[in-house]
Amino acid sequence: MGSSKYMLTAAELAGLVGKRSGDIARLFNKRDLHRLSSNRKGIPPRLVREYLISLGFSYNFSVVAHINLRGGIGKTTSTISAASRACQYGFKTCILDMDPQGSSSLAFDVLPGREDPIFYDVWQKPSEMVMGSLKKIGDYLYILPSSLENALLDSSLINPSSQKKAARGVCDELRANGFDLVVIDCPPSLGIAVISSICAADTIVVPVCSDAFSFKGLELTLNEITSICDTFHLEKPVIRVLFTKFDRRVKISHDALGCFRSDYSDYFIPDVIRTSTEFSKALAMKETIFASPKKNLAREDYDRYVRHITGLNRSFPEI
Repeated sequence: MGSSKYMLTAAELAGLVGKRSGDIARLFNKRDLHRLSSNRKGIPPRLVREYLISLGFSYNFSVVAHINLRGGIGKTTSTISAASRACQYGFKTCILDMDPQGSSSLAFDVLPGREDPIFYDVWQKPSEMVMGSLKKIGDYLYILPSSLENALLDSSLINPSSQKKAARGVCDELRANGFDLVVIDCPPSLGIAVISSICAADTIVVPVCSDAFSFKGLELTLNEITSICDTFHLEKPVIRVLFTKFDRRVKISHDALGCFRSDYSDYFIPDVIRTSTEFSKALAMKETIFASPKKNLAREDYDRYVRHITGLNRSFPEI
């Protein structure tokens, strides 16, 4: 994939910091800017990072895991959208695909070959294997892809001490090699991949939607997070609930949103992810909604989500 695909536009950076687009563009050498579609100017992640650091923003390392024991509620979409947007904001980002179905890997068309290492292969020797196992998607955006062999974790990672350390060891190696953000895509089941991810996560985001099963899935997921943290004597990570697939035309969406906000107010992320055909269009192109600078509701929603979980909103309150 072309490295210029995932870039912040000058207008987007200007909106973040409260300046005019032209003023932002003039801060950079014209040779460093990339011409995107619709004549927009793209700023490479490295330069966005340098500029935001100059304004006082700190790129603190974090592991964000998308977990829900129910499937079909937007874990993969949230993972790949958040990761691709974060890299545009200058976060050196790695997707850790823990789902044996490899949905995140498939979304970027980077399914591993027969001899390519996956998490199942690298967790025991992270310092030796992790960096050489990553697939580059674009500047500041990488993935450790997954395949069906990751399902074997349940039979090979039986030692509780190893379960606690496996995902964290991989994340620590990424941190040691300059990554700022690890975004984990978990399978919709309580297996070793999810247990180890919970042990590694600084923030756990539980995507939910309007169907009745989402309430049960959220309840089970929250209970399991508490149980696992108690079992391994870990401090509970920050927990957030993200409402996905919100359809303002449907009453059940509004009813469910009201219930989630009321019952889980301590966890609930203020902004929702609205339904959009842009997600399927992007996936058909083996990319995410942030590969194109074209404005749409999907980009707006996940941009707000990323700014929420990375702290960019707190750093730039004038947005």
